[in-house]
Amino acid sequence: MSIPFRTDRVRIIIFVKRKPGLSKEEFSRYWKGPHAELFTSLETVKKNVIKYEQAHVNDKYITAPQAMAMGLTAPDWDGFAVFDAESYDKLFEVFSSEEYAKIAVPDEENFIDRPKFQILPLDLFTPIILRYTISAS
Repeated sequence: MSIPFRTDRVRIIIFVKRKPGLSKEEFSRYWKGPHAELFTSLETVKKNVIKYEQAHVNDKYITAPQAMAMGLTAPDWDGFAVFDAESYDKLFEVFSSEEYAKIAVPDEENFIDRPKFQILPLDLFTPIILRYTISAS
């Protein structure tokens, strides 16, 4: 019996590289701050995106002995953005919208090397969801 992919959600990951001339600190600060605020304020994002998450490369662990022992190498990008929605159509509605083109794209050009974008559309299979409780103590 084949176990199906989830039908309630899809995900797109976009790998990003910082704009030449920006330090990693400047890149992270801008992406987490002004850009995240701007992107999440867009009506098309509010309407279509279930989750927007950023992952910033941690340089300390790229060269950690454990990573080196595994034969791992540093990535060609500085982070990635995760976008979840009910469908690919909803995600592509965001990225093809006039609002995104007029507002988000010019802002991205402040800190991202846009021609280096790489996209990874993902169908999700969730064999387990860990449940946990955060205690106030």
